[in-house]
Amino acid sequence: MSSTKHRAKNGAGHTYAYRSGFRTVIRHEGRVITATGRTITESKRNAALKLKRLQPLNKGLVEKGGQLTLDEFMVPWMVERHRQEIAPSTFDRYMQLIRCHILPLIGHVKLAELNKRHIDQMLSAMGLAGQSKRSQRQARAVLSVAMTGAMKEELIAFNPVATARKIKIDDFEFEPLKIEEVARVLKATWTTQLKLRWTIALFYGLRQGEALGLRWKDIDFNTKTMQISKQMQTINGKRQLVGLKTKSSRRALRLSDETITLMKRQKIELAERKLAMGAKWQENDLVFPNAEGLPMQSRWDNTLWKRTLSEAGVSHRRLHDARHTAATMLYNDETDIEVIRRFLGHSSVELTSRIYVHNSDRPFLGVAEKIGGMEKRINRKVS
Repeated sequence: MSSTKHRAKNGAGHTYAYRSGFRTVIRHEGRVITATGRTITESKRNAALKLKRLQPLNKGLVEKGGQLTLDEFMVPWMVERHRQEIAPSTFDRYMQLIRCHILPLIGHVKLAELNKRHIDQMLSAMGLAGQSKRSQRQARAVLSVAMTGAMKEELIAFNPVATARKIKIDDFEFEPLKIEEVARVLKATWTTQLKLRWTIALFYGLRQGEALGLRWKDIDFNTKTMQISKQMQTINGKRQLVGLKTKSSRRALRLSDETITLMKRQKIELAERKLAMGAKWQENDLVFPNAEGLPMQSRWDNTLWKRTLSEAGVSHRRLHDARHTAATMLYNDETDIEVIRRFLGHSSVELTSRIYVHNSDRPFLGVAEKIGGMEKRINRKVS
């Protein structure tokens, strides 16, 4: 194959035959950008795109080569690059960890010199300052994501977080409601909206943001399905609908006839409330709005849950335990674990299995009878 180099105008780099295609090399501000393609045009295009992606990041940085510190890299990279790939609430949490913990402790360290010792010391300092293991693990994860980004930018050769100490969190013990407690909770509701809200939580396992973000456009009464595609979150003090974190979280759930009946009743009652309030009503197409049609505050939603539990005489549970209740009831009713994974919107069956299979006594049902049978057979042989 010919090794002739195809030179372009100054700054555009050069292209040459490489393996089964072509490779383009561009030198830009002391760095080398390379890209390959099946054709010369494709190779040049890929290199140009790679260079373009680098420019917004470099724009806000003082390029120092090996002198670039974690502080100088991390915030611009997070704001200009990674922000578009995560949910707003996740971004806010990441920035909190970066500004309050990561940068004050190791922000001065040069990227090229960052190592396991620095990261282990950061995690230890967080622990001594009273930060939970969950916060320590989140900080470690954020730093790892950023260092992976630095690798892609060819600022470092490897991710130093990979060899750093891992934070082990004790398995969380949840307490799902028993079937009779579910019945008491639903009986204790004093409005259609509350009965529907807890039905969606206890039987369908929607996360709080998913439930409060439900719109009537997401409900198809003909096919009896409910589309889960958005969630309600507080961003900069304002309640907003945003996309779900993962592709697996987006799902369509079939609704029972009883739930459909509740849905229809709720829609009628909301229409009556809207008519009675007139101009004071602010339409947002929400299934679970507040008294004026605006998005429900999560804190108030939690308060209503606690009041309902109290009315029902059920011991305190987190609202998220309603989601665990839905999954536990499905699993105990012998629903396939993969179906439960998809129903809940989990990203992996391992997660579903770890939470529900390992915390259920269903696999042990009938074991005592089997042991009894084995004992009888052995005793017969002995005698």
